[in-house]
Amino acid sequence: AVGNLEHSHVRRLVEERFGHLSSMGAGLADTAPSVTSKILIRNKELEQSHVCVGTPAYQQDHPDRHAAYVLNTLLGGSMSSRLFQNIRGKRGLAYAVFSGLSAYRDAGSFTIYAGCANEAVGEVVDLVVEELRTVKQAPVPAAELQRAKDHLKGSLMLGLENTASRMSLVARQEIYFGRHVGLDETLQGIEVVTPEDVQRVAADLFGTGALSATVLGNVDGLHLPPERLDLQ
Repeated sequence: AVGNLEHSHVRRLVEERFGHLSSMGAGLADTAPSVTSKILIRNKELEQSHVCVGTPAYQQDHPDRHAAYVLNTLLGGSMSSRLFQNIRGKRGLAYAVFSGLSAYRDAGSFTIYAGCANEAVGEVVDLVVEELRTVKQAPVPAAELQRAKDHLKGSLMLGLENTASRMSLVARQEIYFGRHVGLDETLQGIEVVTPEDVQRVAADLFGTGALSATVLGNVDGLHLPPERLDLQ
């Protein structure tokens, strides 16, 4: 609940309505899902192809979560990100290209999506892999890192202007952390991320054999051997 209210009053209302209910069902299984790298190509008569490249990532409360957020932002989280600039801006190979970071209680995923012409799929995949290699091998320049931080912090603050979003955030924090995590704490966690942190997290997430890929489109004959996704 978010709004002009008092915690004690809301708590009392909840206890009055739901306090008599007993817990039911088995307890939650505490085993993280196992992940296997895979390459899947589905041929379909489409005007453009849809490409997803992904890897396992951190769970919601991981100590390096802020560095992972920053890494995602500078790779594909905005129109000034590396993937957008190098694949769409400079080469015009993709109609849409972006990355996303999903974090859950015991697992997470880092995913890159691109929508491109059928004949451009191979080149787009190669460029994505090259960007991931680069961020592993070289520290992020200070100016680029600060732009990513500022964009990320601005997006977080704008998102909390919506009451429903703030309510959902409070619920997720209670589930994952057992407490309310203030905006200032999150912003500070983002601001202290260093180029070394980003490079270390990139090396951790983008390891050998970590990538999986899915392609859907009119790509009969496309060959994506595992070595083409190698991040060494």
